[in-house]
Amino acid sequence: MLEKRFIIENLQKTYCYRCGTSLEGAKLITISEAPIALVAHAVCAICKAESMVTITPTGSGSVPVQSDLNGEEFKKFIGAKAVSYDELLDLHVALKKKNIWSLLAKKEKKPANKRKA
Repeated sequence: MLEKRFIIENLQKTYCYRCGTSLEGAKLITISEAPIALVAHAVCAICKAESMVTITPTGSGSVPVQSDLNGEEFKKFIGAKAVSYDELLDLHVALKKKNIWSLLAKKEKKPANKRKA
């Protein structure tokens, strides 16, 4: 596990791809952490540009994020199991029968009317 001081020092030397500001003050959400590496989702404190940051003892780097996912969603889906071919084919067949909105909509059950005694 990397020390907090080491992480901050590396963020000082890592810059936002959009505005060029140091990512030292960026909001970080840890995606993956190992004894010798940290992968985090960073949001620039100045321009709110999002990046994936990797910090290791040999240095750090960042990659712009072009996604509609936020840091917590990245964290949620990073460990999710992959979609199988069978699941994809099942979805394809279902979409041939109904549109996506029909499949996504939950059918609400009407509550039973209470009878007066």
